[in-house]
Amino acid sequence: MRHGPTEGSSLGAPLGRMDLPVSDAGLLAWPAVKQELLASGIQRVLTSDLARARIHALDLGLPTLVLPDLGEQDFGAWEGIPWSDIKGAEPFFANPVMGTPPSGESFAHCASRALLAFQGAIEGEAPTLVFTHGGPLRAILSHFMGLPLYRALDLAWQPYGISKLEVHGSNRAVLRYHNRAMPTRQ
Repeated sequence: MRHGPTEGSSLGAPLGRMDLPVSDAGLLAWPAVKQELLASGIQRVLTSDLARARIHALDLGLPTLVLPDLGEQDFGAWEGIPWSDIKGAEPFFANPVMGTPPSGESFAHCASRALLAFQGAIEGEAPTLVFTHGGPLRAILSHFMGLPLYRALDLAWQPYGISKLEVHGSNRAVLRYHNRAMPTRQ
């Protein structure tokens, strides 16, 4: 599941490692999302250390493992700046998987650390919710679906969007659904 919306989500800017809270609208929607999640049978949670994911993951009252490596891609000097205002980003856009923002990291690096964190934390068959950000979620899903990393960037993931992946080993999974909207009203 991707975290809830933030006030920065509508800026058209990379938020990356900015530790923004969930917006008021997201907080209002959370009780219905929480109810649906708890009814789904999840038994544990893996989450990023960034507030916009961590706050709700901890609120579920389930065993939760906070993994900084599930954090969003670090966009360095570009964080919080609308894409249209960033100068000199052409090389990044020419190769968004390997391109690295100033003082940031490439999507390839983000994908590698997120996938390693995920694989290292999965244990047994306990239904586990991964509550994090679009970049790490795209990386994990593309790995298990056998997609090249550049195709991961084609996957949409809305705030509170949830996908169900049945993992069978370190390299195989079945995708049951993707980016399903959660109910936001009780």
